[in-house]
Amino acid sequence: MQITVPHCHGTGCKANGADHDCAWCIFDMAKCTKSYGSACEETAAARAAQNAECNPKPMKNIVELAESVDSLSTLVAAVVAGDLVATLSSPGPFTVFAPTNDAFNALPAGTLDSLMKPENKATLVDILTYHVVGAAALSTDLSDGQMIGTVEGKSVTVHIGDGIKINDATVVMADVMATNGVVHVVDGVLLPPAPANGPTMNIVELAQSVDTLSTLVAAVVAGDLVTTLSSPGPFTVFAPTNVAFAALPAGTLDALLKPENKATLVDILTYHVVGAVALSTDLSDGQVIATVEGKSVTVHIGDGIKINDATVVMADVMATNGVVHVVDGVLLPPAPANGPTMNIVELAQARDWLSTLVEALVAGDLVRTLSSEGPFTVFAPTNDAFDFMPAGTLDTLLKPENKAPLVDILTYHVLIGQVLYTDLIASHELATVEGKILKVTNSKSRGVKVGANLEASVEKSDDLATNGVVHIIDAVMFPPSAIVV
Repeated sequence: MQITVPHCHGTGCKANGADHDCAWCIFDMAKCTKSYGSACEETAAARAAQNAECNPKPMKNIVELAESVDSLSTLVAAVVAGDLVATLSSPGPFTVFAPTNDAFNALPAGTLDSLMKPENKATLVDILTYHVVGAAALSTDLSDGQMIGTVEGKSVTVHIGDGIKINDATVVMADVMATNGVVHVVDGVLLPPAPANGPTMNIVELAQSVDTLSTLVAAVVAGDLVTTLSSPGPFTVFAPTNVAFAALPAGTLDALLKPENKATLVDILTYHVVGAVALSTDLSDGQVIATVEGKSVTVHIGDGIKINDATVVMADVMATNGVVHVVDGVLLPPAPANGPTMNIVELAQARDWLSTLVEALVAGDLVRTLSSEGPFTVFAPTNDAFDFMPAGTLDTLLKPENKAPLVDILTYHVLIGQVLYTDLIASHELATVEGKILKVTNSKSRGVKVGANLEASVEKSDDLATNGVVHIIDAVMFPPSAIVV
């Protein structure tokens, strides 16, 4: 990196008869001599001998100097974004520890882009002004262990050994003079220390900073809860880890993140939120705490802390708007104490993504049957599942003349009796209302698979109705040997 700065060249100023940007013409002799040694005295003597008047061209101010150096272009862009151009062009004097482009590039991925956004201007200004001292401090003014107050308010520490360091950044070029101060080029961005008196991130920012909470962040975004959980609060959040979400039944998380399931997702997420700060020391065994969702969680204290059945694996992570307790399980709101209120048909009618199934039930004259007392278990294909059938198949099945094969297919999705997710063992066969056998497997790796050839996956289980239970599946199942019309 080459930085051309005006400085004294001894009798060279006299030799070519030109007015050079000699430092002694800009600063007092003592400061010039301190920076450039005998060259200043020689130049001064040469000019005095020829009775020459010093009329140098103006040197550049700190901003102009940075603009003239390619390797400081990122700093210039940041100064512009922070509206600090006028300040750093004013008389000063200032000392600026100027990070190179490489220094900015060494920040964590995305940090610089984030800082340059208008909404993060205050943070950017804090960082930039932490590089500025409100006085001119040449390298010869610095001493090992010296603490220098910055314009931002906090101090930097000087380390002198094999070179000069400001905090952890090495000065790669010192004493670059400007009309309003001095620049020391450094190889690292100086970050102000966090305040000793508390957290600096709100709950959402805190979760975004923790890799093991990335699934929770995705869910909060999908549920449009970012603004709520970034507000002043205060809140207590029981935050499930990525592993906790991955332990849900196969397909559950994907289903919850779909736009049509936003209401259910919000219910689950807000069941993890309390509208007050509750530190671990505030919790007691058997304590019942109401959540934002409306229902309560129960605290169990023994060998550690549990919230319902989830263990707190990290407690009291403080945020600016509350506290986070990291838990190893997803908390699911209990079903209403008075049980479900809709029968299987009404439940399907209330789910937009089951509208094709409802249409088929109507065409097959099965509405009355599946509205009866039951109980039944229905494996309910989504609209997408019907759309995946061969082109024209659904339209053909819905024709009156094909009612019989339609009924066979639909009743192959129905069991007599209520079979919950917990009743679906690793591998078994169940008799359907249609009469043929439905194979079922349940494994941690694949989740629940059903069908004559195990062609359907259960995306969401245990949707309870007054007359049974519905499990949502991702494919239409055909009875063995069924002919698709």
